[in-house]
Amino acid sequence: MKSNFPTAYVTNLALFLCLFVVGSCNSSAFESRSNAQVLNTPIVENSLNQTASKLTELYNNKNCKEFVNTFPNNFQEFNQLYGYDDEKGSGQLYSKPKYINYFFDCTEVPAFEKLKKSISIGIDGKWDADLIGMFQFRTFILVKDHSNETKDILNNLSDERAATFWYFLFDSPHPSDKEIVKRVDSMNNLMGKNSKQSKLLTEQHQKIRIDWKEH
Repeated sequence: MKSNFPTAYVTNLALFLCLFVVGSCNSSAFESRSNAQVLNTPIVENSLNQTASKLTELYNNKNCKEFVNTFPNNFQEFNQLYGYDDEKGSGQLYSKPKYINYFFDCTEVPAFEKLKKSISIGIDGKWDADLIGMFQFRTFILVKDHSNETKDILNNLSDERAATFWYFLFDSPHPSDKEIVKRVDSMNNLMGKNSKQSKLLTEQHQKIRIDWKEH
């Protein structure tokens, strides 16, 4: 039976449907690529904002277990939140020394878990005043109180990574200060004077002396 629709109309309709389908596919593909690009693009500033907000919320709600879990896992992030940069200024949590104490004083998290995170933060770390120095001191106390666990953790790291932790732990603008030397000697005894970790920390303390002398 002959169609009542004009041939030109049918042809145009078919062409329109074809273009619509192709356009929809291209649009979906574009959206997929766009979404992939967004997901794969690191948004460092937003991540820091979220972490700072979350830590503040957890501190205010007195949820120290999740606070410790949310606390940074590396020195770079820790420094960006709690440190001070001469060009960028202070980190978002620079004025929150109580957060440092809250981390270490949390009784809902085993000391071993806080020790692992503290060592992770100390790797590749460098001393600075204020909250960085505060964290360094609290880490020293934690390590001193749990020296055997510290040795086990560090022995499972490469010597290079373990060495950078010791560097952070004793880094100071006055590495020959009596108190610093006393800490080094104390840690040598705790690690065992002939142990690998004792050798590493002694070498790093000497390196700190050289580095600060060069400044």
